Amino acid sequence: MIRILLFVLILFLFCNSSSAATLTNDSIIRISGQIVTKSDLSPIPFSHLIIKGKRSGQICDSLGIFHLQVKQSDTLLVSALGYKTKEWAVPFIFGSSLSQFFQIPLDETAYLLNEVSVYALGTWDEFKADFRKLEIKNEYALNSQITKELAPFQTKKPNIVPPQYRPIIEDLSVWDAIGTPASFLFSKFSKKEKRKRKVAKMIRNKWQIKILNQYYTREIVAANTGLSGDELDNFMAYCGPKLNITQTTSQYDILEQIVNHYKTYTKQKRGYQL
Repeated sequence: MIRILLFVLILFLFCNSSSAATLTNDSIIRISGQIVTKSDLSPIPFSHLIIKGKRSGQICDSLGIFHLQVKQSDTLLVSALGYKTKEWAVPFIFGSSLSQFFQIPLDETAYLLNEVSVYALGTWDEFKADFRKLEIKNEYALNSQITKELAPFQTKKPNIVPPQYRPIIEDLSVWDAIGTPASFLFSKFSKKEKRKRKVAKMIRNKWQIKILNQYYTREIVAANTGLSGDELDNFMAYCGPKLNITQTTSQYDILEQIVNHYKTYTKQKRGYQL
């Protein structure tokens, strides 16, 4: 009888050690916890937890609480802004059914920043004067060879004129007369084609006029050139026809063109005076 009891006891101990070994190695366990400061154990919100060597982890909530499924052999990398990163090995757990809650303290750290210089830009009028003197360069211009290689793949700009108002030839030229004489003669003398060309031109000019009325006003030009009175009117008459306006032109593009044309206008004016 004693031998039987001894055999059962040995078998029970062997089973427990086997289950503990299995749990120690690869069993998935669920742990919860809170990331806190080491000084006063106050919660650290939105801390980061990453399982070392894996692509999984979690971000804590506003109270620093986390719930995570890990293996017994895993190590957590715990980090938060303003605190030192810490490696925290998952402690040995005897039973996976038990609720496990841990507090992980982090040490505070300080970040050394490079020296910066702070200076004033001056008044608004000084800023506008400096803006007019800027030499604006396109630093992101594509290499000309790349532009040539991409040319065959570039799509045409969308035609904003509805199909029913599109003439056969919108801009009549000598090359049209040579290449397609029949279409050229029909477009030249057909009343219907003349009306279509007139309507198409009005449609194309409509959005240009809208952009001009919005971004090319006396107030905007005066603010960026410092001109007034007849001098302002003369410059606007000079600059207006030279503006390159497309459907994607922004207010900054208009201002850049105004500043560049003003520089050219000033140089020409000085040349005439000499």
